[in-house]
Amino acid sequence: MTDLEQKSIQIDYLGHHAQFIPIIAKWHQDEWQHISPDLSTQLRIKMYSSYKNTASIPCCLIALTDDEPAGSASLVLSDMDSHTHLGPWLASVFVHKDFRCHGIASQLVAKCILNANQAGIKTLYLFTPDKTAFYKKLGWKLIEHTLYHGENVDIMSYDLTG
Repeated sequence: MTDLEQKSIQIDYLGHHAQFIPIIAKWHQDEWQHISPDLSTQLRIKMYSSYKNTASIPCCLIALTDDEPAGSASLVLSDMDSHTHLGPWLASVFVHKDFRCHGIASQLVAKCILNANQAGIKTLYLFTPDKTAFYKKLGWKLIEHTLYHGENVDIMSYDLTG
């Protein structure tokens, strides 16, 4: 058993751990700057600082291990400017490389789905360039292949009514 497997993972609202907002914003900027060229780290900090700490949308959840950030995921009303007719969205699911392959992303997604369900959402959407198989294992359905900001992505949906 690795050290990480012995540690507990806590999922909580990022706003309850505001000291980590700059870290999460930097991780997201480094990972997705090419898809969101209009967002800077500073704009991401401002955006995440405005999110409520409830099951409402938008919100951002953080995964913590020993009070250290390990990953995050968000629920947002809109995540693709080309698909504004769809929403709300699971967005920015990210686990730092030091914490991957320990089920953290699955826990974050499950908690986001629970929050969406509590908020009365019937369908969630996401887009991914490379994690389609992961999301299919979690029950997401592929609905479209498309080109978004120069990158091939899959759009997926999750039915919360069934």
